[in-house]
Amino acid sequence: MKISKLIPWFLCACILVTLNGCRKKEQVVTPELTKEEKEEIRNVEVQIFRYEQALDSIDLKQLPAGIEKLYGKFPENLIAKDSWKNNQMMQGLKAYLSDPVIKELFKECGKQYADMSDIQSSLTDAFKIYLTHFPKDTIPTFYTLIPGLDFSTPSVFGYGNDVFICLDMYLGSKYKYYAQANMPKFVAARCERSFIPTDVFSKCMCYRYLPEKTPISLLDYMLFEGKKLYFTQIMFPKKKEQDIIGYSTAQMEWSNKYQGQVWQYFIEKQLLYSKDETVIRRMIDETPFTRDFGNESPGRLGAYIGWQIIKSYMSNNKDVTLQELMQNTESQQLLNKSLYKPKFNN
Repeated sequence: MKISKLIPWFLCACILVTLNGCRKKEQVVTPELTKEEKEEIRNVEVQIFRYEQALDSIDLKQLPAGIEKLYGKFPENLIAKDSWKNNQMMQGLKAYLSDPVIKELFKECGKQYADMSDIQSSLTDAFKIYLTHFPKDTIPTFYTLIPGLDFSTPSVFGYGNDVFICLDMYLGSKYKYYAQANMPKFVAARCERSFIPTDVFSKCMCYRYLPEKTPISLLDYMLFEGKKLYFTQIMFPKKKEQDIIGYSTAQMEWSNKYQGQVWQYFIEKQLLYSKDETVIRRMIDETPFTRDFGNESPGRLGAYIGWQIIKSYMSNNKDVTLQELMQNTESQQLLNKSLYKPKFNN
């Protein structure tokens, strides 16, 4: 099955992408809130607007008129002014909405996501926590899309104060078109509905507070990824850690058991300060396993260890706020002050 990378699911010239059981709840110092801020947080409610449903409701025989009616109801990076007057754009959109695969995706998303109240509720709870740490910020507006299994588009991404959720990337790990589109199984494993709320924070919201400083060494990348995971964990205190990082139960157990050995390997092989791209990719990138540690190990072990370092740092520096953590780019300082010393299990 071939799926086009150029399907016009949005109607503008371009769109920017800002790319184990019970556990102890992470405690982080929060800013002092005013009475007004506390009241505002209590009244927070996330809104999700269904762009794909709006498109699906249009009569294709009157496509330009239907798009014109939607103008203003969705951001301009989805429906730009006068886009309905662009014949080439309308022809492309019609071809997209008429494509058999796209129609099947719309049908499946319509069935699985007829009701998104559970996701809305989960996000609302998370943003109430988020605003206790970042009271001056605002919560985004959410829009759902169906890009057509365009793997070059992140499953969740932000633009301005809007967040876009690609529902066709959350149709279940065994959804037939994932295999037909050659999606690796270890990637498809996280194409589950339950990952939408956490992905909103780990793939989007965290970047609001991560400085625009390019990581250089493996340690830089480990702590960068570790901050994203820790940030997300704070927003979802009831989530299992394996669901924060996206590991299976077996993968999480392996990581916890051999954490000390992995750390010792990094030290003995002098990898922490390596700038070798192949080393960094091996430890940070999405892979079915980390080849240095065998087929039973999970991928992204560098991110996992970075997460453990960040947790240790915050546990041993209780006066540090979440915002201060996110903005701290001094990797050596973070490591030193973390006092990270994992146990070595045989």
